[in-house]
Amino acid sequence: MAASPVLRAAGQLPATTEGTVAQLNTSKGGLPKLPVDQVTVGWRGVEGDSQKTRVHHGRPWQALCLWSTEVIAHLRAEGHPIAPGLAGENVTISGLEWSDVRPGVRLRIGEVLCEASAYALPCYQNTAWFKDGDFEAMHHERGPVSRMYATVLEPGRIAAGDRVVLEP
Repeated sequence: MAASPVLRAAGQLPATTEGTVAQLNTSKGGLPKLPVDQVTVGWRGVEGDSQKTRVHHGRPWQALCLWSTEVIAHLRAEGHPIAPGLAGENVTISGLEWSDVRPGVRLRIGEVLCEASAYALPCYQNTAWFKDGDFEAMHHERGPVSRMYATVLEPGRIAAGDRVVLEP
């Protein structure tokens, strides 16, 4: 489905509304999350994926964790040894302007419809992936570099290479 030119002209849709799933990542608990070809996503998140600290992760509004290959490339250019999956995201996305992915935005990822719910605050367990241990480099207050939590609105399957569409 193409984005509405009327909504785009009114400033309600960004210029780039489509991307792709670059990588899917899961873990039995803790970091890093490792790449997989496809996942099934339910209301509570990716089946078979777990977080080490359920007190801080895994609530319904944190069902999915999303991040951007472009942000990862930017951080790598700054000298941080970060790579997809290391910071705990389930879905690594390419091709979207990451500043357009913010709380309240809906995304169709493969069969799954989700809504961005909150910026994922940096965790000290990411220290190893950042130069001088500066895991705060992915804090949303430093720019559009944060991972994003999302609530699942329609469960389904996601495969690497699937389309990602920002929905109006």
